[in-house]
Amino acid sequence: MSRREAGAWIAAFLLVAAIVVRVGFASEDADSALYAALSERLAELPPSEWIVPSWWGLWDGVGLFVEHPAGVLVPPAALGALGIPARQAAYVMGIAYGLASLLLIGWLVARIASPREGRWALVLLQFMPVAFVFRIRANHEYPMLLCLLVALIGIDGVRRSWRWLPVLPLALTAALLIKGVFVVLVILAAVLWALTNPLGAPGSVRRVVVAGVAGLALMVGTVMLYDAIYHRVIGQTFWMPYWERQMAPLEIATPFGGARTLVDHLLFYVSLIAWHPAPWSFALVAAFRHGRRGLALRWQALAAAERRGLIFALGFAAAAILLLSPSSRFAERYAFSATYAVATAGAVVALREWPWLRTRLTRLDAAVPGLPVVVWCALILLRLVTDQLLPRI
Repeated sequence: MSRREAGAWIAAFLLVAAIVVRVGFASEDADSALYAALSERLAELPPSEWIVPSWWGLWDGVGLFVEHPAGVLVPPAALGALGIPARQAAYVMGIAYGLASLLLIGWLVARIASPREGRWALVLLQFMPVAFVFRIRANHEYPMLLCLLVALIGIDGVRRSWRWLPVLPLALTAALLIKGVFVVLVILAAVLWALTNPLGAPGSVRRVVVAGVAGLALMVGTVMLYDAIYHRVIGQTFWMPYWERQMAPLEIATPFGGARTLVDHLLFYVSLIAWHPAPWSFALVAAFRHGRRGLALRWQALAAAERRGLIFALGFAAAAILLLSPSSRFAERYAFSATYAVATAGAVVALREWPWLRTRLTRLDAAVPGLPVVVWCALILLRLVTDQLLPRI
């Protein structure tokens, strides 16, 4: 990415952020509205109390808010303390997380496939159902995706140098503070990335193992410190009530008990992994039309990094589905990161399978300076005026 294009991304983000604040944007999505309102209430409190949000009557809730740790609420509250309306700051932060995730995905695609495909992925990944619905949100999905991507980059970095050692532990700990137990999906992705090594990063696997152990140790230490601070503020701990809240309504289905539930959830997640990244997921299906022999030849024609990247993306999606399906609690947003893994793989495959798509993107890219930035800015602005028209996820 050139300095000029980096400057364009920054300018576009600042423009969008200013408009969100100026128009007093508030999403119709219930979850986003809740988290934005909680951030607004936290901003009115001393920073020492930000770790202990309450329901404050929202959603008719009473008592302390222990659905998730306070990680996603604190940055908007901090912006609120600086004078930016905290409710809108929550959406600005959501936009920032989404943009950072998009740019990191484009960077990874450029390294695994080609710089041009990385650039075009920045455009294609903005055109799919999940991107339209989540374009401006104040909830956990984009921050968790960003933590996952930073963890992957940290693994590649620490293979080369000990200087990258803090990145993976910090990414895992940030995910823990944002959505608690769902850090398991980030850990899953990190393990698969370390095993497949899509970028073919040279260096020591031992450093990756040390970084992983350091990450687990930092998470344990953070849990203890979080509880200590929480207890000092409110007189009770956080993680036990949180765990009871997460596990009390939970049942685990197995092939021997609850088989129907297990099958239903498998079908649920498979169907959303197919639809939410459409049409790029369709390109993956289209690739199989060549038959076994044709598919084998096309597989062999891929560069080693591309094969490993495809294995990671589809392997992570499959593993996430298998991990999520036995739980009696299920939701489309749980598979958000897996959806982006499939979408990214599908976007690259689409560029290879559909010549007309490459041709049109080439022409557009030549005709429109900063095409990815222009598309992103236009779609964000469109989203500001179509919130009530979009379905809920």
